[in-house]
Amino acid sequence: MATKPQGNLGKPRFGPSDSLIAVFKQCSRDPTEAIKTRLSRMLHTFLQHHRSDAGHEKTKELAAKCCCEAGIWYYRILEILVNQERKRPGVRDISGNLENDLIQCCLVVCCLEITKTSTPLPCDFPLVLHIFKLAPYHFWKVIELVLRAELDLPHNGVRHLREVEEKILESLAWTRDSPLWQEIRANGGVLPTCQQVMSPEQLEDPKKTDLHPPTVDLTDQQRSPSDVNRPQRSSSLHLFVRKVYSLMAKRLRELCTTLVISEALRLKIWTCFEYSLVHCTDLMMERHLDQLLMCPIYIMAKITMAEIPFKHIMKCYKSQPHASKSVCKNVRLSGGETENSPTGNNSDGGHRDSIPTPNTPSSHYPGACQEERGNLIYFYNQVYTTKMQQFAQQFALNSGGDTPPLSPYPRQWNSSPRRRRLSSSYPIFISPLNPVTPPSRTTGLSYIFNSSPSERLHEINSMIKTGRSPTRCREISLDEEEEEEEGEDGPSAKRLCLDGQSFFQRRLRNVVDDRTHRRNQHSPVTKSNLH
Repeated sequence: MATKPQGNLGKPRFGPSDSLIAVFKQCSRDPTEAIKTRLSRMLHTFLQHHRSDAGHEKTKELAAKCCCEAGIWYYRILEILVNQERKRPGVRDISGNLENDLIQCCLVVCCLEITKTSTPLPCDFPLVLHIFKLAPYHFWKVIELVLRAELDLPHNGVRHLREVEEKILESLAWTRDSPLWQEIRANGGVLPTCQQVMSPEQLEDPKKTDLHPPTVDLTDQQRSPSDVNRPQRSSSLHLFVRKVYSLMAKRLRELCTTLVISEALRLKIWTCFEYSLVHCTDLMMERHLDQLLMCPIYIMAKITMAEIPFKHIMKCYKSQPHASKSVCKNVRLSGGETENSPTGNNSDGGHRDSIPTPNTPSSHYPGACQEERGNLIYFYNQVYTTKMQQFAQQFALNSGGDTPPLSPYPRQWNSSPRRRRLSSSYPIFISPLNPVTPPSRTTGLSYIFNSSPSERLHEINSMIKTGRSPTRCREISLDEEEEEEEGEDGPSAKRLCLDGQSFFQRRLRNVVDDRTHRRNQHSPVTKSNLH
């Protein structure tokens, strides 16, 4: 990674570290110069964009600082991603990834987005995508790589990337010229269902649906949207759709709580929503998914005699933290030759000629005479019901026919902090403990608050102070009678367990003593700090 200062040696080095340079030289084609040239060109373009604002010297200074920090982050993140790629089975040469101009350009933009969070630079997303003419859907793929990597990103940077990801999932990826439609076309012109992209453990009561149902005729509205064979869930389209379902399930759950909607009605609403995504995919084009979420709330409530006014639904939606007023007031009604053919565009999936931004006319922020637009209620009456009324009517109390099976609903997971690296100098991580799943066995040191023996914490503190790698310590089995300890003279020495007790007995004793102490004190246990 880009060299970090050691002590008071100076600032981080702008450029690849020695280890990354060595990796570059091992490639079949050394990408060092191409990467350096691309990074310099993009940072210069970003800087020139802000220098064109005459009389804004402060903005120019902030842009220069942003470029400098982005360059450092770029090499740091690139090295981590490269090392992870090299560890994958069967990977011998990574020249292809390093030479992929689209991936590398998106990574540079991602670094610019991270550094923007630490400066008051007036550059709202997706302006940077517009500057470099990159598709939001392609950019999302790189965001996913960065967020999954073990990086010590600043908290504001991670939060910003999450917000950017949500904007892409909910609207920016659904523009007419998005490369997403090309992947949908390759998937038979439909989106995968929720059951196709999520495992049974990720769904509420997976027993409600058949895990291996027969193939469905897309014109048969008597079948559930989930009534199709389950394909593999490894493609970028499946990962994208999985995140869409997770996000919209969370928002629907929050709306139903505010609207005091029963669980039974919520599942019917979700079935209707999923059906619109799978079988009426064209409804998403140039629209916001929140628009497609409020419509089934109203139609299913009306059909099941719950009668929730549309204005009340929109009022509750506007109270949500992610809500935007334009979602209810600025809805695409018609326009474009691909209205009934969501996969009929001719986008080649490469760099785009224009990217929707709040400041430039585009499909999401249209200019005059571009297409007809109106409010959400008008869209519901003129567009939505023409496609969804027949399916929704099957849930009416007096329909007289078979009710379609309910679609599985994504399970709600309690939010918890992600695994976080505490130091760039040592492989030290902190993560929440899952009380259901036992901690995985590791060859390094681990300490579980209120469970692990205090000696383990001392060993971790000693490792930090002395700089010795935890990989030198081996894992100790529960039935082992001896522990390995680093001696002051270098070689490790063996010492007998205290009082002749096994490791398991001492650990059990510590847990019992800890619980007794907490019960007697009636106060939280003070957790030791890592020094």
